[in-house]
Amino acid sequence: MKSSVNKPNSPEIKEYFDKHGRCMPYSLVSPVCKNSRRYFLCEQPSIDYQTILVNINQCLNDGQHTIDLEEFKQRCQRIMDKLASDPLTENIGRGVHVPFVLPKRQYPDIGEALESIFLPSVDRSFRQKFPDYSFTDHNPNKLSGIVEVEEGSRHNELIEQNAKRTIVGMYFPCLSEYSIPAAIEQLRNLPRKFLLAGGYDTCAAFVACPDLLLRLSGYPPLLWMTGIRGDRDGFGYQFEAYGYNLTFNRRAHLGNAAEYWSSGLICIG
Repeated sequence: MKSSVNKPNSPEIKEYFDKHGRCMPYSLVSPVCKNSRRYFLCEQPSIDYQTILVNINQCLNDGQHTIDLEEFKQRCQRIMDKLASDPLTENIGRGVHVPFVLPKRQYPDIGEALESIFLPSVDRSFRQKFPDYSFTDHNPNKLSGIVEVEEGSRHNELIEQNAKRTIVGMYFPCLSEYSIPAAIEQLRNLPRKFLLAGGYDTCAAFVACPDLLLRLSGYPPLLWMTGIRGDRDGFGYQFEAYGYNLTFNRRAHLGNAAEYWSSGLICIG
């Protein structure tokens, strides 16, 4: 029998994710599209753990060894098995999911790390996969000194753990059609093992699978880095595809929801 939980002012919740892996919005005050047309979607990339690990080692870790292949596979599988074993979370595996690795490292400044390490690593991985297309950073402003963890995102837990150990995680772009405030609000309803994806983990997911926003038939979403924020309220950082090209930018969200916006959850193990 499936377990269930009760949330204040909400119906009995028997599952957090629908049959497509979307995180279903329950009793949220912040703007969100309650019902999805499933028009702007990521398609599941091919999961080849060896290729992903090569991408991480070459593009994110200066060609150095990060983790053994079998350990990488096993840690990813444990994450997915734990999610699948709980009726409340089992459907998340029906949606798009990307394994990633973050080499053990401490970064004093989030923005500087994005500028000097993570965005260049996305560029390298994308160009290796798609030599005829481009990754472009359209953000006109410096990131160093202004990027911090979004309050309520739990993203600080990833950063703290990454300073102590190599992180293996799964990225799920499952908060489709949520405003950023709604994504943060929804996180309070979810188990502690879920964190909102920010800068390092989202970049690592693109290094792992640079075709994450490639959709040959239909339109992909814009992916927010919801776990981080800059120095101006109502603005956030995001990845977006233009044709077969990939872009990074800062743009206004103003607390609104849009059909083509998605945020990501991660689980680490």
